[in-house]
Amino acid sequence: MSSHLFNWAQAKAFLERVERLNLHGLHFQHIELCERRAWMYLHKVNFAQWYSRVQTGTALHETSYQRDHSVRGLMGLAPDRIDWDNCMVFENKGTGGAVEASSNQTAFYALMLSISTGKTWQAYTHVLSSRRKRAVLLDEARLTKLWQASEHLEQLSTQEAVPTAPKIPLCSSCSLAIFCGHD
Repeated sequence: MSSHLFNWAQAKAFLERVERLNLHGLHFQHIELCERRAWMYLHKVNFAQWYSRVQTGTALHETSYQRDHSVRGLMGLAPDRIDWDNCMVFENKGTGGAVEASSNQTAFYALMLSISTGKTWQAYTHVLSSRRKRAVLLDEARLTKLWQASEHLEQLSTQEAVPTAPKIPLCSSCSLAIFCGHD
């Protein structure tokens, strides 16, 4: 399968920002979910490894599909699987929730691969609980969303104070809930 050539006017500036701020897929997931969560992740505040839901999800993730080892050392990217021949990237998620957040993470991987190879990559989120894959279009709307997210992340990276955050439905299942006071 041949992929179309990738051409995005903001590709060079996006790549520069990503490299300068050391951004990766989870940054783009977190900024969609919660500004405070994104700030904490940018500033290396992370309690996920001690949170039981994350531990359960990690176990499910590791036993459901073998991680693609061809992604190691790849520009800081950590998608779950890459089909190099067909220019497709896959990210596994336990459930189908937080569609936009998980779509942004998966699209980020496809965008970075598109920029680095010059070919347009396809992105898919594989929902483990339903065994279905959801296409994530790397269209103009998604590119704009990722660009704006990168700008927001850059602003948060220089912000010293933890941003205020309203209580949202995600708070009840967030690994940072105790820290935020929304538990």
